[in-house]
Amino acid sequence: MKHFPIFLIFCLNISLASAQKANTENRFEGYIIHADGSRKDGIIEVEDSTFPWAFQENIKFFDKSLLTAGKIKRDQKTNCIPGEILEYGFSEKKFVHVSYYVKGPDEDNVLKSSFGKFKGEKNTDYFAEIYKPGKVSLLKFYIPPILTDEDYDDADLMKKHIEQSKTSFDILITKPDEKPKSIDDISIKGFFKDCPYIVDKYSNGKYKIKPGKSLKAMFKSEKLPGVKLEEAATDILLDYEAHCGK
Repeated sequence: MKHFPIFLIFCLNISLASAQKANTENRFEGYIIHADGSRKDGIIEVEDSTFPWAFQENIKFFDKSLLTAGKIKRDQKTNCIPGEILEYGFSEKKFVHVSYYVKGPDEDNVLKSSFGKFKGEKNTDYFAEIYKPGKVSLLKFYIPPILTDEDYDDADLMKKHIEQSKTSFDILITKPDEKPKSIDDISIKGFFKDCPYIVDKYSNGKYKIKPGKSLKAMFKSEKLPGVKLEEAATDILLDYEAHCGK
């Protein structure tokens, strides 16, 4: 009987360690940058790192010292609200605040980015990853699915949403002093007015992006619409870096 408390404590320690380990895949040592420009280093926490859209909203942040202080309470974590937090990152990844309007199933299926957030409308503030940084940067925005509590318990359905999200993302484009915007919503001639090479090539129909045509509408029936969109954007960006981005 004298050994029982020691055994119990040993089991509890193993249990706590296992729980902590189970959470590490959703936690990353990184930083956040507030709207006033101040930066804090600490731990970034996402809902589930296997969800491509999980890095775009509902991000939590807390002090690294809490990792060794037992169970972390909800009120010890900071909700990283896009807009109040302009940027967060970890490892080599960087996510920035974007405004993006995700159309519902009762609206037309061509998704559209938007700068405006109007009273009474659904959330348009998210984070998006800058996957190709530079003088002109490209960001990837995963369309978040509409999920119920029951959906989370359906492993096959969640797997389907994850795989679909990996291939149906949107590409946003930005440069210094301009907000990120869907590449399908910009004027190529206006955005790249400092690069005559691209303007001329675009005007002569040498890119997949054509004057007066929606890329997302063109790729809507494709098996990998997001990948096609990414390829079209990358073609232009590579030309910019080669001819005008230095």
